[in-house]
Amino acid sequence: MCKTEGYPINWPQRRLPIIECLTAFTPDILCIQELHPLLHDTIVEALPTHVFVQDEFAGWQNEGNIYWNANMFNMLEYGMVDIGIMEPLRRLFWVRLTIKTSSNGNNEQNQLNRKDLLVTTAHYTWEGHEEERKTDINLRKQQTRRTVSALEELIVRFNNPHLAVLFMGDLNENYHPRRILREAGYVDCFAELRLPTPITHPQRPAEPKEDIQVGTTLDWIMQNKYARPILANALQNVFCTGGYSVSDHCPVMCIYEIGAGPYVSNAVQDFSGKNIVKWS
Repeated sequence: MCKTEGYPINWPQRRLPIIECLTAFTPDILCIQELHPLLHDTIVEALPTHVFVQDEFAGWQNEGNIYWNANMFNMLEYGMVDIGIMEPLRRLFWVRLTIKTSSNGNNEQNQLNRKDLLVTTAHYTWEGHEEERKTDINLRKQQTRRTVSALEELIVRFNNPHLAVLFMGDLNENYHPRRILREAGYVDCFAELRLPTPITHPQRPAEPKEDIQVGTTLDWIMQNKYARPILANALQNVFCTGGYSVSDHCPVMCIYEIGAGPYVSNAVQDFSGKNIVKWS
């Protein structure tokens, strides 16, 4: 949602644009990075049917949280995992949801027909962080590997090898996190749909310190083989009141089919820059 020194940029001018964007698209599930109580209150106002994780850990109020439509999902449990992100309140935040269905039939049948999904989000450390400049070690590679380990441990913990898993967030890089996650079975939604990867940062116009940056893709949505993407997009240049953008990053959205997997991956590009499918 974009903060500078702990406070939302261009505030309160961005308040109405955020409401307009969320009202227009009404996401069933919304994962947020760089949260702030002012931003949280705006999200709740725009999405009155949604609930969120309420926990005493300050990171849920000031870094990341997950919002979901209470008319569509029930929360089974939630949690967070320390994956070594340098910023002290950032974690891999997660919720396990079940899709609401009609209660016809007995409890045993309802359990068999239940469709669960694990929704996770994180905000990896920026490549210009002091620790990375000092050590020349790519912190996001470490954080991604810990993410993969955490996801696999959660799947084992829930005893559900067919669990649909979504991972999304600001990964602050466009190569190694995506490569490591894909090698572990988590493919980004654009690659799965054979779509060109859109630029997600900076959303222009932005603050001068952001506007001078080279356009790149930092924000991703990944899924395992039990969630099938149907349509994906990055919201660039959304028309909002006053000409203010909702963030310095472009929101990324994807529509999924859940419950009929495993799906066979449709992605065609490897990570050496070559296409697996040879075009004649």
